[in-house]
Amino acid sequence: MEKRYEDEVEVELFDYMVKIRRTLHEYPEVGFDLDRTVALVSKELESMGIEYTYKYGKGSVVAEIGQGEETVALRADMDALPVEEKTGLPYASKIPGKMHACGHDSHTAVMLAVAKYLKAHENELNCRVRFVFQPSEEGQISGAKMMVENGVMDGVDRIFGAHCEETIKTGRMGLCSGDHMAACVPMTITFLGKTSHATVPEDGIDAIAMASEAYVKLKDMVKEEAKGQRYIWSVGRFQGGHVHNVIADRCEMDISYRFYDMDFANRVEAGTRRVCEDIAKAYGGKVEINFKMSTGPVHNDEKLCEDFVKVLEKEGLPLDIVGTKLSSEDFGWYLTKVPGVFFRFGTRNEELGHTGTAHQNDYTIDEEGMRYGLRAFVAYILAQ
Repeated sequence: MEKRYEDEVEVELFDYMVKIRRTLHEYPEVGFDLDRTVALVSKELESMGIEYTYKYGKGSVVAEIGQGEETVALRADMDALPVEEKTGLPYASKIPGKMHACGHDSHTAVMLAVAKYLKAHENELNCRVRFVFQPSEEGQISGAKMMVENGVMDGVDRIFGAHCEETIKTGRMGLCSGDHMAACVPMTITFLGKTSHATVPEDGIDAIAMASEAYVKLKDMVKEEAKGQRYIWSVGRFQGGHVHNVIADRCEMDISYRFYDMDFANRVEAGTRRVCEDIAKAYGGKVEINFKMSTGPVHNDEKLCEDFVKVLEKEGLPLDIVGTKLSSEDFGWYLTKVPGVFFRFGTRNEELGHTGTAHQNDYTIDEEGMRYGLRAFVAYILAQ
């Protein structure tokens, strides 16, 4: 495949991406409340002559072009974070307490540029392309889950997504075949007891004692069930009681649980219920357990990765093989419906000072990296 679009990438499309990205960066929005962002994406799609819909849920925009029997979805997340920006950039956030501190502004800019190029060359496409602009990747409620439940993957054969990556140098791509990112299941375990004066604890039912015992036993149970698998089981909040002289009748634990294997997850859920219910029964108390799947694992389809690597090699895009991560990405929800690939485009430039970590209030990216994200998406679609 020839690099037919190289000049456009170097000049017109790159300038376009920078303009879009900086506009989004100045006016970040959080969660599903993306009115300004959705309006910008819609306006740009309309100017390209691409029809779009909001039917897949609040804060979402979906468009489709092309022709052919197969449909490839391309996803970009649009939301920012509740972070006060301290970059000092001339286009820094103008919205107090909100910042594009994870680079989603670049994802949206790249995807609009992909749409712009492919629409102009629509007669050359051998597949349909569905552009999925998603809200609330960062939020407690997943925008991807909402869109999947509303049918956004109906008729789709495979999906590709990308994330800017501060650990990869600008100009290089990152890919991990197979297990890439962990599933995330926040748990809340609430032990319920009975108050009494601290001097007569036998008259009460100590919720803190129940939770403390559960903390130790659960940690051992998860380790035993893991059988060598990589996972995270971390208690981020342990809260019970109000004053020193009253036995607590309520104690809560919030747990961050991350894993790759669903069978392991199911064993841990069953074990958690067994351990906690046995403890509550022994004390004469009660327990409430809330498991809430934030996202499933991101497993990059091995065959699609092979095909994608061939495209990158033909395009002359250097590739870094990246490892598995215990961080999570709600791209995993799309993968419950169709196979896909989630790759990285490098935005690290030490000479220019772009070395920070995502979610920090001084996080910046090397915008040159967007060129390569654009080229990867376009090259893959043109190769179909």
